[in-house]
Amino acid sequence: MKIITFLCLILLFHSEKSFSYELHIIQGVSKTGQTFVTRSGKKDGVVLGKLSTFTADNISLIAKAITVTREFTQWEVENNTAQLPFRKGQLVTVYDTTEHLWALTPEKVKTKFIKSSLYNPRKSFAFHTSFMRGLSESVSGVESQDIERGGIQLEGYIENEFNLNFALAFGLRYTTETVNVNEASLTSNRFLGILEARYYFNPIRSFYGARPMIGIGLGYGQSATEADGLTSAGTALILPITKVGLSLPLSKKTEFSFEAAFESIEINEEFEEGTNQTTTASNIKTGIAIKRFFQ
Repeated sequence: MKIITFLCLILLFHSEKSFSYELHIIQGVSKTGQTFVTRSGKKDGVVLGKLSTFTADNISLIAKAITVTREFTQWEVENNTAQLPFRKGQLVTVYDTTEHLWALTPEKVKTKFIKSSLYNPRKSFAFHTSFMRGLSESVSGVESQDIERGGIQLEGYIENEFNLNFALAFGLRYTTETVNVNEASLTSNRFLGILEARYYFNPIRSFYGARPMIGIGLGYGQSATEADGLTSAGTALILPITKVGLSLPLSKKTEFSFEAAFESIEINEEFEEGTNQTTTASNIKTGIAIKRFFQ
């Protein structure tokens, strides 16, 4: 009776293990993007020719063990037309069977248990361009009047990720804006430094892995305005910058984004004769961006 019970326990253990999944770190990826290496080998029960399912944030694929040592295994993607979505240092889920791919949901479970220290944060550079339009404006010492304001912004950002969702970005912005009033047309140019805190939601797997984003920030820099031979110069403060966006991955290292933002800006300028003028305005803008990751 004891022997039968012992055999049943062994069968139960192997049955559960055959349908379990494990977490592995990608040790290396080939230049062709068709093979990768994990730290699992013969000691973990991997044999030559074994098929396993690997999942990441927005993809599941089947790979075959083509080289197996005691400590490491080299895997080859079964679909040779697919580009490997993994990168070195990434944590992936390994499923020991290929028969239940339709029911595979370990990524949701993995996210609950993985600490942010296991995520490999990335740095990136992004170039933004957008069109802005004024909503309202008040100028010290000037009666309210109908004003039309609009312009173009060019921005460059360095972004540093802290974990899967949070990032901090620092950038430089150049703005050229035209202000049309009843009797004149003014041109304003601004050069500012921008600091933004950003939150990225988890990728939308059903929509190309797109990541919605919200952000808040501030900006400070120099401003200069010209009108009918008169010039004024001073400082500009943007507080706050509120932004929403949607990033679409083009490749492992490139993303394309659509953005919209609302901003409140205060401009303090001094004319050549020494007169000071303060302008308070609110703007909206829409634009696009291209982001390139360094790794």
